[in-house]
Amino acid sequence: MLESREEILKLNNCFTEHLISVQKAKYEPTDKWIVGESVILDDSDDEVVLTKEQADKLNKEEQQYFLDNRDEYNSQNLNKWIGRTTLTSSKKDSQGYLNDLGQSLTDLSRDYGELIILGDWNTPWLNQQNDYPPVAKALQFLSQKIDKKFNGGFVLNSDEISEFTPYLFWLTRCNASLPEFMMTFKNSKTVIEICKYGVLHLEFYGEQEREKLMNFFNDREFEEVDSCNDPIEFDNFKGRKIKISS
Repeated sequence: MLESREEILKLNNCFTEHLISVQKAKYEPTDKWIVGESVILDDSDDEVVLTKEQADKLNKEEQQYFLDNRDEYNSQNLNKWIGRTTLTSSKKDSQGYLNDLGQSLTDLSRDYGELIILGDWNTPWLNQQNDYPPVAKALQFLSQKIDKKFNGGFVLNSDEISEFTPYLFWLTRCNASLPEFMMTFKNSKTVIEICKYGVLHLEFYGEQEREKLMNFFNDREFEEVDSCNDPIEFDNFKGRKIKISS
């Protein structure tokens, strides 16, 4: 099921508060343009020294861009973050690895409800084309469901998650212009992400749920890792690209 960003944000308060905090930390401008700074502006090939008027204009434009594109939500900070972990499947081939991720999310959805997926910024899912075969296949799959302007999210039932998971991974791995895609279940207080390395990131907001999930993944022989690297040989990032604005 497809949902707009506004509708997704109504589904799980914990997920939404986490996403809003990520947006603020990641996208709100913090490095201000400074008077006297030497820079090359987008409309020129020559280095210029910023005047006060230029610096103020640039700072105002960047702040306004953030305000215009962030998600609006009246957050009351009701959920307290208690920790995180990063996990990898013990499977040793790419298909088995991604199937393990998808099946694990599928099985969890039977306890916690439908899986919610939303990018941490309003960039459309089909913003970047890529002819690398696994990514092209993912884009073809999505293009049958959404148009080029769609920047909302997906709400997947347990019959849809396993099919969707490999496509999500390849988009995340190879299309660097896309946002980070965050996930949760409708009745969960844990935020999940599959990063470009295929590592499963979990952000916990409930102690009892954390213990339950850690036992779940331990029973499936997932392993905790300290840093993100390819746990198996996927493709050495040979399909990874970024969209260059003209």
